[in-house]
Amino acid sequence: MISTIKEVAERAGVSISTVSKVLKNYSNISEDTRQKVLKAVKELNYIPNTTASNLSSKNKDKVALYICINDMKQAVDEINMLYLQGAFAMANINHLELVTIFNQMVSSMSAQELTSYLAAQGITGIIIYGLNKEDYKILQLIEQQRFNICVIDAPITNDKTSSVMIDHMKGQYDVAKAIIEPEYTRKVLYLAGKRNGYVTDMRIQGIMQLQKELGFELNIQYAEFSEKLAYDLTLRYGSDVDTVVCASDLMAIGALNALIKMNIYRKCCGFDGITLMRYAGKGMLTCKQDFYDISRHAIAEMERLLSGENGRSVILDHQIVSIRYEDINTK
Repeated sequence: MISTIKEVAERAGVSISTVSKVLKNYSNISEDTRQKVLKAVKELNYIPNTTASNLSSKNKDKVALYICINDMKQAVDEINMLYLQGAFAMANINHLELVTIFNQMVSSMSAQELTSYLAAQGITGIIIYGLNKEDYKILQLIEQQRFNICVIDAPITNDKTSSVMIDHMKGQYDVAKAIIEPEYTRKVLYLAGKRNGYVTDMRIQGIMQLQKELGFELNIQYAEFSEKLAYDLTLRYGSDVDTVVCASDLMAIGALNALIKMNIYRKCCGFDGITLMRYAGKGMLTCKQDFYDISRHAIAEMERLLSGENGRSVILDHQIVSIRYEDINTK
């Protein structure tokens, strides 16, 4: 039997309008009231009827951009800004309505509560940026297949879920191979990202494939996409290696600064191709992704899913480039 919003209100001991406000995440609701309502929603397995909200938005599909913020970063998050710009530019063309949700906004919700919240907003699709292997409630959403979902940088697909990304394994292999000289390289320090990251696993596979081919010793350390951790780890291990390969540009900047601090030269490369690399002081090789274009492709893929087509894996191109200060566009 399908529960109604009236039954939820009665179970929680509040008004129907209060239930509606909780499900729409209004800020002027006390935490005690919010928990009572969400508890009632869970107990009654209530799923809001979104027909009215869909009609009121002139039949536009409403897509949520779910962005996971990495608290370890020390720089302005250029990547997420490019993701947002690409998504909104493409959504305007395709007449999609977008809402942005950051992981901290729903961190206290269970998977069921998050489902109810998204349904109450009239969400029909979700594009997920920065998913990790421990984001269990998002993984449950994907498994349930209630929403059309497009994940960025995670190799997950099903009938209602598509994946959009570059080939991270090949990208890491390509950029590392471009700076490693087999005849002079004995040992490589590899600064990986987050231990629970899909991207981290794929990039580690790339450097390990190159190690297998060239036979160098590989020291893998997890720097969590943090400039400071990369700096500290390079201070600790940098003098004992020939080359430092970093799984992000931000970590490469930290590693480079540590090498400068130690007054030693080691070849170093990054990954991503962010603008900040141009201010590192020296030219550095990196695997460049077009984050704006990746997000545009995610919106296009969401259009496919919303039209009833099945999920699939979409692999986009990457480039191996050297980024220097003089590459900054001053126009």
